Amino acid sequence: MENFNKNTIDPNKFLIKNVTGDNACFYRALGLFIYFATPYLEINKVKRFYKWGKCKKIDDLLKDENKQEELARFIQDKIVDYIATHANEIIPETQMSIAKTIELVHNISIEEYLSYYTVFAGDIDLEMQEENIYFERWGSIVEQYVISKIIKCPIIVYNTQKWDKNYNKIVNGKVIKDKPEKGVRLKITSILGKNFNNKMPICLIWREYRKNGHYLVCYPKNPSSNLN
Repeated sequence: MENFNKNTIDPNKFLIKNVTGDNACFYRALGLFIYFATPYLEINKVKRFYKWGKCKKIDDLLKDENKQEELARFIQDKIVDYIATHANEIIPETQMSIAKTIELVHNISIEEYLSYYTVFAGDIDLEMQEENIYFERWGSIVEQYVISKIIKCPIIVYNTQKWDKNYNKIVNGKVIKDKPEKGVRLKITSILGKNFNNKMPICLIWREYRKNGHYLVCYPKNPSSNLN
């Protein structure tokens, strides 16, 4: 348990916010963090990532659902555009090109990816799946890598864990209504863009929700401390 606490992070350093549990949760969580990580209220300025890290106050976080949707769609498009022109770029964490990593992680070709991902993830109705049409638009290490390159900042993904005293082992921790249950801590599962270590990182949580992967956003309560 001592090692567990040493190698995990107190979630109280963050304000955790859930997003809609559809196919677009990765892009929605990114959109919320990007809005938070720039000082501007105007969406067009937010989209340029100017003055990254000069964060808004927690009280000023984006509440307009239409603007959340706009940012999520914008980010997915930016990622797809980058992949279309950098398919042979090597992802250091996989030691493979973006195209090869897509084949491994998404189990589709780069051509299929570029075709499928032009449709916004949130527009896919998973319960209306038709034969021979690919519906998943989930965010993986590929999309994490690309957004870190576009913004030139790290992206850190955490998992929620807790120490089960009864079984003397680590188990998955719950976040209920944006609040971690007692004993939950954050375990880093991936850091991409480490070379941008002078820029405030994007912080997300990935956890299993109803047997599916789901992203939440983590707003640092003290952004400068979080950078350290």
